[in-house]
Amino acid sequence: MEVGAILGRVVSQSQQDEAQRANGKLPHVWVSTTYFAEGYPYTIINNLAEILFQQLGASLRVVGLTSLFHLPWNLKFLWGPLLDRYETKRRWLIGVEVLLTIGLVVLAMFASQTQWLGAIGTCFMLLAVLAATHDIAIDGYYLEALDEEGQSRFVGYRAMAYKAASLLVRGPLLILAGAIGWTLGLLAMAAIMGIVLAVHIFLLPRAETPKKAIGALARGLLSLRWIFVGVALGVVVLVERKLGVLSGVMTQLRSVVAVTPLAKISVGGWIAVGLFVALLVLLVLKRRLMHSKSDYAHAFVDFLGQPKVGRVLAFVVLFRCGESFLQKMKWPFLNDVMKMSVGDYGFVNGTLGVVASLIATFAGGWLISKQGLRRWIWPFVIAQNLLNLLYVWLASQSTPASVGVLTTVITLEHFGEGLGTAVFMVYLMRCCDPRHKAAHMAIVTALMSVSFTIAGVASGFIAERIGFSSYFMFSFIAALPGMALLFVVPHLDGRESAPA
Repeated sequence: MEVGAILGRVVSQSQQDEAQRANGKLPHVWVSTTYFAEGYPYTIINNLAEILFQQLGASLRVVGLTSLFHLPWNLKFLWGPLLDRYETKRRWLIGVEVLLTIGLVVLAMFASQTQWLGAIGTCFMLLAVLAATHDIAIDGYYLEALDEEGQSRFVGYRAMAYKAASLLVRGPLLILAGAIGWTLGLLAMAAIMGIVLAVHIFLLPRAETPKKAIGALARGLLSLRWIFVGVALGVVVLVERKLGVLSGVMTQLRSVVAVTPLAKISVGGWIAVGLFVALLVLLVLKRRLMHSKSDYAHAFVDFLGQPKVGRVLAFVVLFRCGESFLQKMKWPFLNDVMKMSVGDYGFVNGTLGVVASLIATFAGGWLISKQGLRRWIWPFVIAQNLLNLLYVWLASQSTPASVGVLTTVITLEHFGEGLGTAVFMVYLMRCCDPRHKAAHMAIVTALMSVSFTIAGVASGFIAERIGFSSYFMFSFIAALPGMALLFVVPHLDGRESAPA
């Protein structure tokens, strides 16, 4: 018994040391490297795939279908609970990075051959599933390894590192691939992923107690019920190929939807809206689901069991509604009405704007970590949404504004967006139960896209009907419901526990 007690104290002290190490100076490095590693494969998959397919001579229809590679990010909430139940987020993170590195090498072997488009598409989809899982592991690890103050303080590092990865892929690495060929270019990208993997193996603190072994997950997936589901799906596919019933129904549905604004909703948008509706249904059935023995179901039940969860759902969906409407029509307005060139817009929006956004996110995260979310949420949210009125002012002018004025407006707008990002990221982390951090983060990040879906459907119709000046005023009004919810949402002073 004494030996056991001593060992227990040693393990406990080791875990405390790891927690102190994770909250010390080291996060400046590992937060940056992990979120670089999150943005890196995402950008390769969602920005380079369409360029590679076009270069290999794929049809426009096939190039358009590369947008389906984004689906795993819309669906990641489905397997997010698994990362909370098995192993640790650190092991998931490193294990997936091994597979991503191997996957990029395999992709490079096919990348120069037109006849291998099918294999290339399969590689990209598998990489997308791995990268979405990687995102879940990184977000979960961030929540495990840092306390609330640390989570707020390093929000800016997250944003900077993610953006740096995106700029690296879309700039220097794309130029490199064009110069030396896609095979060597992708091998270089795989080498960078391998370097990041090596850094994480030696650098990441062990901040969690291991859960069930991964072998238990493998055995569960190979159980009879999953085999039965697989056989059933196979039968459905075979019947459909023979009879074509579902194809006929889908053709009719597409012909009806195509003449409505619903045709503008992407597949990912439908998934985001479907998740929101499903959570509302589960909220109604919460009492029944609470008696379920499934750990998987408990991840969703516990999310819905937090205090004032209806207000949480509404706030997550509505927080960026005004910003979403603004972003959808900003470029058409600046180009068509303000006569801003593509080059000027690219420099101001993609360079100065990005820098302003990063500075604001850094500053916002630091201030929240020092003085709390409640102290700064109102100033930052007002800054994010009030700056929409600058576009109302621009649209009311009788002549196009100068490039200097447009530069100032766009830079200020990005600065306000960065402050809003700091607030929103901290709040989303507060919505995650410590027992289901990865699953809950996957849920709330999927819900974030609902407002972008709504804006994507309605923006063009509204702008055409009421004009740009009234439209930008509408974008500010669309932000007011989310701002009003600040009076009643929970978690502003820290994570609140559900009542017993």
